[in-house]
Amino acid sequence: MSTIVVLSHKATKLMKLCDLEGFDCLDDLLQVAATESVCPAICMTEGCDCTVEMEPDQDHGFCEACGGNTVTSALVLAGLI
Repeated sequence: MSTIVVLSHKATKLMKLCDLEGFDCLDDLLQVAATESVCPAICMTEGCDCTVEMEPDQDHGFCEACGGNTVTSALVLAGLI
């Protein structure tokens, strides 16, 4: 059951990132993320939706808002990396 919760949390954060970055759909976000040297990323901490640009393979980036190493790129969230 914990796997389902994790996937749901990842999906929620990915959709939030899409919305905060101004993309109309997830495909547009992923297309941009896959073609740039930096990628949209979001903090995975509950209640923190800080977004930044990070390396495409980032899964433990530093969050300037909450101070954790909890920022994950869109490509990692989508399971493409």
